[in-house]
Amino acid sequence: MVDIWNKIYPCNPQWKVINTMKGMEWDDLRVFLAVQRGQSVRAASALLDVSHSTISRRLNAMEAKLETRLFVRTPTGLVATETGLSIIERAERIEAEVLGIEREVAGRDVGLFGPIRISMPPVLAHYLIMPHVAEFARLYPKIEVEIIAAYDIVDLSRQHADIAIRFQDKPDDYLVGRRLPDFSNCVYATPEYLATHDITGPEPTARWVGWGSSRMQPGWKQVKELKRCKVAHMASDPMTQLAAVRENLGMAYSLCLLGDRDPRLVRVPPGKVYKERQGWVLTHPDLITSERVRVCVRFLVAAFAQHKDLLAGIGR
Repeated sequence: MVDIWNKIYPCNPQWKVINTMKGMEWDDLRVFLAVQRGQSVRAASALLDVSHSTISRRLNAMEAKLETRLFVRTPTGLVATETGLSIIERAERIEAEVLGIEREVAGRDVGLFGPIRISMPPVLAHYLIMPHVAEFARLYPKIEVEIIAAYDIVDLSRQHADIAIRFQDKPDDYLVGRRLPDFSNCVYATPEYLATHDITGPEPTARWVGWGSSRMQPGWKQVKELKRCKVAHMASDPMTQLAAVRENLGMAYSLCLLGDRDPRLVRVPPGKVYKERQGWVLTHPDLITSERVRVCVRFLVAAFAQHKDLLAGIGR
């Protein structure tokens, strides 16, 4: 019957996929989706945390099994062929089911033991929460904590982390979590810089140290007193930004939890606070039944509450 059908529809790539996908494994589909999303073997290997050779070997094996190409190389990267496009939606449905099963199993874990992965911005890991993580580890020695310090938003539905601490005005609707105290910002500079630069004149000589990203511009727009100051230098993150400010390269719009702790910096204008960011502790609803996730979320919320005044810029 297959031979007859192939004679009737000799150029139908979907039939070849349907006829052969039954022999594919979940790991094959994971590789396929990673290549499709990353558009390169290198990006796929980073997404799955496996070697380039493993990605290439599995991709070649899939194409040999299907007897067709799934991707073609273009100047912008690997692009799915017609056959590849035809299986993306089904592969994503299978992925969603498998990840759902994994989350459900993890959510049934009622013991205070095992791994837990917490994603947060590096600034929080370095300057605020790590002592509390150490306290949590002492209280629950059978829980293995992994801190994922990154500014990228991890995908909780794909289990890239169990808990995420984020600066976000509106988290995804499917997530559950707790609101943290507001994170306030101020403008910081050194007294020496302010003594040698005009900040409010018609053509001020003071300059901003920026992030190299437009996402910081809304914060600057709140600072009406300094709206004429231009951006002169860039830094890749808030910690590097304030390091540049300490060396008198300019002013920076930064979190109070960073700037207020540095005795070498002052607020510009003095005492002025700008509230901009909402903080959240988030997790996937499938994991909220996990006792260690519930305990960790409660612990983190209580830890941030202890620093409410520092986060809000109160007391300096």
